[in-house]
Amino acid sequence: MLKNLIKTSLLIMFLSFGSNVLAAQSIIGQINGMMCIKCQKMVIDSLQKASPNAKVKVSWPEGVAVSSFEEKSNLSEEEFKQTIDGTGFEIVKVIIVDKLITDPTEALKLFD
Repeated sequence: MLKNLIKTSLLIMFLSFGSNVLAAQSIIGQINGMMCIKCQKMVIDSLQKASPNAKVKVSWPEGVAVSSFEEKSNLSEEEFKQTIDGTGFEIVKVIIVDKLITDPTEALKLFD
């Protein structure tokens, strides 16, 4: 009986952990026009305002913005594009991946 209880508990913990990992999502945008740290900060501020629960990373030298969510994004691809367009920069391409990405360099590789 105790053995079955332990197995059941471990299975529940595993499934809970696994579902959280699978629920993660990142929206990644390739951006033209950012020339400095002020440009980067403008995009970060806009994306954080659009989705406060996202972890936002932007790299102006690489021209990439990432909004990462521990669970499914509450920001649509179109809302992400409009947010960046609102900063005055050109959004070249957007992709959505079902994993947590927090490194802009790693995110940029997904466009290759």
